[in-house]
Amino acid sequence: MAARDPGQRGEPFDGEVVLRRQLFRSPDEAFAVLLAEDGEGATLTAAGPLAHLSPGDRVRLVGSWEEHARYGRQVRAEAGYVLDPDDAQSVRKYLTTIRHIGKHRARLLADRYPLGLFEAIDGDPEAVFRSLPGVGGRGARQAAESWRERRALRDLYLLLAPHGAGWLARTLRERHGAAAAALVRQDPYRLTEEHGIGFATADAIARAHGVPADAPGRLRAAALHVLGRAEARGHTYLPLTELRRAAASLVGELPLATLEGLHADGRIVLDGDRGALASTWHAERRSGEALARLIAAGPAFRTRLPRHPDPGLSEEQSRAVEAAFARRLSLVTGGPGTGKTTLVRSIVALAARAKRDVALCAPTGRAARRLEEATGHAATTIHRLVEWLPGEGPARGAAHPLECDLLVVDESSMLSLGVATMLLDAVGDRTHVVLIGDADQLPPVGAGKPFADLIESGRAPHARLTHVFRQAARSLIVQAAHAINRGEPPSTRPGEDGLRDFFFLPVEAASDAADLVVELASKRLARHYGVDPIRELQVLAPIYAGPLGVDSLNGRLRALLNADGNECLEGAVREGDKLIQTRNDYETGLMNGQIVIAVGEDGEGEKLVVEADDGRTVAIAAERARWLRPAYAISVHKSQGCEMPVVVVPVHASHGALLSRNLLYTAVTRAKRVCVVVGQRHALRRAVARVEASGRYTRLAELLAESS
Repeated sequence: MAARDPGQRGEPFDGEVVLRRQLFRSPDEAFAVLLAEDGEGATLTAAGPLAHLSPGDRVRLVGSWEEHARYGRQVRAEAGYVLDPDDAQSVRKYLTTIRHIGKHRARLLADRYPLGLFEAIDGDPEAVFRSLPGVGGRGARQAAESWRERRALRDLYLLLAPHGAGWLARTLRERHGAAAAALVRQDPYRLTEEHGIGFATADAIARAHGVPADAPGRLRAAALHVLGRAEARGHTYLPLTELRRAAASLVGELPLATLEGLHADGRIVLDGDRGALASTWHAERRSGEALARLIAAGPAFRTRLPRHPDPGLSEEQSRAVEAAFARRLSLVTGGPGTGKTTLVRSIVALAARAKRDVALCAPTGRAARRLEEATGHAATTIHRLVEWLPGEGPARGAAHPLECDLLVVDESSMLSLGVATMLLDAVGDRTHVVLIGDADQLPPVGAGKPFADLIESGRAPHARLTHVFRQAARSLIVQAAHAINRGEPPSTRPGEDGLRDFFFLPVEAASDAADLVVELASKRLARHYGVDPIRELQVLAPIYAGPLGVDSLNGRLRALLNADGNECLEGAVREGDKLIQTRNDYETGLMNGQIVIAVGEDGEGEKLVVEADDGRTVAIAAERARWLRPAYAISVHKSQGCEMPVVVVPVHASHGALLSRNLLYTAVTRAKRVCVVVGQRHALRRAVARVEASGRYTRLAELLAESS
C-alpha cells in the first residue's frame, strides 16, 4: 500500500477516504490522528476532531495539508463526515461492528441485499437481523439496538461537528442515550454547564437550529457563563454593571428580568448592585461567619506559657506564639528567611509540653510534606485532614468537627475561598487556628483571597515577620526576594562565603532566551547540580503563548526529557510525563495546580495511573485525564505552594502587562536551592517596579468589618 503524494502545505483537501487505524486519540476525544486510505489505495495521515471515527468508516475529509514534526505531511482536518460504505468489502467490515454480526453473517447480508442494504436495515433492523441463521429474538433485538446506536452516534456527530464539538458525541450518547440529539437541539446551552463546552460553541449550535436571539435559555446561559468566567479570574462576585456589560457583548442587551429569574431559581444571588453564583456567594458568607466567630471567641483552653520567651525567637515570633495559644484565630505573614518554620516548631513544642493536640496541614501534598520535614511533626493536606472522599466530599464538618486543640495551616495565602470554607466548616469549638502565609505572593488559584482579606480587614490578630535571620540572609534567593518586595532589582553578586544560588542571565531576543531556558532545564542545571530535571527542576513562565510561554516550552522540554516514554491512552500521555491538574477533580481528589507523574496505564488501558505529589497513586479515567496538562513548564500562578530545588524563570518584554512585582517575587520564592532568571534587564526592572493590586472582587473583608 503506497503513501499518497501529499499536497502543498496549506493546499485544501476535500475527499473521500476509508479509515484504517487510529494512531492517536486525546483523552477527551477532542482530537485524533488517523491513518486512512483514499479511493486509489494510497495512504495518508489526518489529524483533527476525528475521534468519533472507527476503523472501516468511509469518511468525507475536509481540511488542508500541513507539515507535522512527528507524522510529516498530513491533512489538518476541520471535519470528518461519516458516509455509508459503498463497496462490498467496506460494507461487510462496517456490519461486523454490529453486535452478533460477524464476518459470515455480514457476507450473507451483503449478498442478500446487493442494493439498498442500509435502507432495509434502517426500515426494520430487528426483522433483518432475525432473518439471519443463528440469531434468535434476543440476539436480533441486541443487534438492532447496536445498529441504532451506531447510526445515532453518527447523526449526533453530524449535529455537533460543524461547530467543532464532534468530539462530544460519544460522551453525550453514553450519558443521555437516545435523547442526546434532542437535548442538543432543544437546549444546547446545557452543554456549557454539564460538559464544559464554551458559550460561543453552544450558541453556534443553538443559532444553527433556530433558537431565537432573545430566547430565555440563551440569555440565562450568557449570564451564568460570565459569572463562571469571573470566578475563574478570582472574583467571587461582579458588579451588575460589569456583569450586564460582559453578557451584552455575547447576546446583546441582558434584561434585568433574566438575572431576577436566575435569582428566583437559586442559581445566582443579586444583592444591591452585585451578582454572584449562589454557591460562591453562600460560601463566602459562611466563611465570614466562621471567621467572625473565631475572632470574637475567647480561648478554648488555657495554656501556661514559659515566663521567659525562647531566646531563639525574635520579638515578632514570640508575639505570634503567644497569640496562637491566647486567641482562637491568629495570622502570621512573612517572606523567605523570616522564621515561619521556626515559629511552627516552637508552637508544636509548646503544645506537646502542654499536652495539647496539634494538627498541621497545607493546601498541597508537596507543601504538607515540606512542612512535616521541617517541623518533625506529622502534616497532611487540607483535603486529607477533613477526610474528603472522592464523589462524596468531606467527612469532617459542623456535625463532625476536627479533633485537635491547635490547627496550623501553612501556605495559607494559597487558600481559595472554596478550600478555606471547607476547612472552616470543620473547625469546632475546641480548636485554635493559626494561618501562616506570605501576603506578598500572588493571590490563590481559584476564586477569592481569604488570607489577604483577613489581613486587610484588620479584625484578626496578625504578626508580620520582617527580620531576616542571619543564616537565611546568606542566600541570594532570600536577598533577591526581599529586594524585589522593596521594589529594587535583585543583586547577583556572591553572598557570604561566596554562596551563589541566584543568577540572572541576560538575553535580548525571545527565541534566544527560549533556547537558553530549554538548555538549562534539560541539561546544564541537572548535570551541574545533580538534580532530576523532571522531579526536582521547574520552569515558571508568566504567560502561555509565545516562544517564552508555557505551551512552547513544554513541547520542547518534553521532546528532550521524555521522548521515548511508553504511550498511554493511545498516545495522549507518555509514561514518565510530568503533568499538572488544571481544575479541581473531586472524583480523583486531584486539585487544581497539583503536579503528578504518569506511571502507566491500568490493566485494560482505560485509565491513566499517576503518582501524585502527596504520595498517592491515582487511576484516572480517560475522560477525566483531559484536565491534565504537561508541567515541564507551568505558569507562575499555578506554582503557588510548589517549592522546587531548582527553578528557571524567563522574564522578557514579550510577557507584557503580566510582568509584576508579586509575580516575580512568587516565582523566585519557589526556588529552594537555585534560581535562574533568563531574559532582559529592562524587563526585570519593569517587573520589579510594577505593583499590581489583586483586582479581585471579594466580600470577605467587608463581611468581617460588618461583624465587628
